Amino acid sequence: MLITPALLHVKTRTGRHRQEDAVMLRSRGEDSPFRVEGMSADLVLSRLDATVMRMGPEATEWHCVREDHAAMADAGEWADLLETMRFADQERSMASGGRRVAALISEGVRAGLTEALARRDWRRARTELDRFEAVMAMHPEDYAAGYLLAQAHLDIGAAMLAAASEGQLSRELTSQSATHYAAAEEILTAFDPIEQLSPLLAGSRYLLVRGIEDGAELCRDWFEDWCDLDPEDAEVHATHAVHLLPDWFGTLGTFEKEARRAALMTQDSTGRSAYAIFHMAAAEALGDFVPTLDLEFFIEALGDYQDATGCQHRANVAASLLTRMVRDYREAGSSANWQLTKARAALSNVLWNRLREIHLDSWPDGADALAYALAEVFGPALERGARIVRWGEGLGSRIPRG
Repeated sequence: MLITPALLHVKTRTGRHRQEDAVMLRSRGEDSPFRVEGMSADLVLSRLDATVMRMGPEATEWHCVREDHAAMADAGEWADLLETMRFADQERSMASGGRRVAALISEGVRAGLTEALARRDWRRARTELDRFEAVMAMHPEDYAAGYLLAQAHLDIGAAMLAAASEGQLSRELTSQSATHYAAAEEILTAFDPIEQLSPLLAGSRYLLVRGIEDGAELCRDWFEDWCDLDPEDAEVHATHAVHLLPDWFGTLGTFEKEARRAALMTQDSTGRSAYAIFHMAAAEALGDFVPTLDLEFFIEALGDYQDATGCQHRANVAASLLTRMVRDYREAGSSANWQLTKARAALSNVLWNRLREIHLDSWPDGADALAYALAEVFGPALERGARIVRWGEGLGSRIPRG
C-alpha cells in the first residue's frame, strides 16, 4: 500500500518538545482527602523541581490525531481518510502511550456524534448518522466505511440505553436502541474482522454484546477474537473487564479467574499487564478494587503494564493509582499493614525509577495526591529541606548546599 499524505500526517503531529505555560501547583487545603503529615502540601509541592505539565505529551498527541482527522472528515476527504484508517488498523499503528491510531482517528471523525449524545440531542445525532450512511453509500465495499456506520449505530444505541435506565422515555428509547443495535449487527455481519485483519471491526462487533439477546454467551468468544488480532491493546482488556462485572455478564466471584486467564492469553506479548488492566477497569467502574485482588500479582502486572510502552503517561497512571492505594490502606489501620507496605514499596519504585515528569491529567485527585505521594517517598529528605529533582530515570531528592 502506498503511504498517502494523510498517513504521513498521522506521524508528524505529536505532543513532544512543546512549550507549556508554567503550572502552579496548589493544594485544596482542609478539604483535601489526601492529608500530608508533618508539613503542608503546598510546602511539599513548592520543593518539586521536576517538569510538571497540565496535559502530558501522549494525551496531546491523541488530541492532535483526533482533530486532524475530524478536519479531514469535515473537508469531505473521505477516500484518504478511509485509506488512512484501514492502514492504521491493519498495521496496529500505535500512538504514544499505547493508544491505537485507528481508534483515535475514529474518535475524531465521530466527535460531533459524541458531543450530540452527551447532550442527549437525538436530532443532531440523527444528522451525524446520516453523514455516515452517505459515506457508506459512496464506499459500500470499504470495511472502514462500514465500521464507522456500525459504530455510530452502537454509540447511539448505548446512549439511548443509558438514558432509558435513568427513566427518560424508557420504553421508547429502549425500542429505538434495539433498532440501532440490529442495524449495527447487520452491517458488521458483512465484514469479518478476522478476514480483514481488523481490530476495529472486532472491537465494534464485541460492543454488540450490550444490545443483543445472546451477548452473555458471545462476549468471551468475541473478546478472544479481538484479543488475537491485537493482544497488546489495553483497550481490549479494559472493555472486556467491565462486561465481566455483575452489572453485565459476570460475578465478583469469577472476575479474578477471568483476569488471570486474560493475562495468560497475552503473557508472551505484554507479560501480566492484562491482570492490572482488568482490575484498574473494574476499580474505575465500581469505585473500588474487586475484593479478590491479589495485591502482589497486581503490582507485578502494573510493572508489565508500564514496561509495555515505557511511556510517562503510564508511569503517571501507575503513580496516581498507587498513591490512592497507599492512602486507603493507611486509613484502614493495622489490619492493612501488609498491604500498605507492599503498596508503598511499589510507589517508591515508580517515583524513583520510572516517573521523570508529572502529567496532571493522569492524577484524578490533583495536586494533593501528588504532594501525598512525594511526602510518602521523600518525607525524611523533605523534612531536612530537600528538593525533588529529576534523577536518572526517575525522581530523587537533593539537599541544597548552604
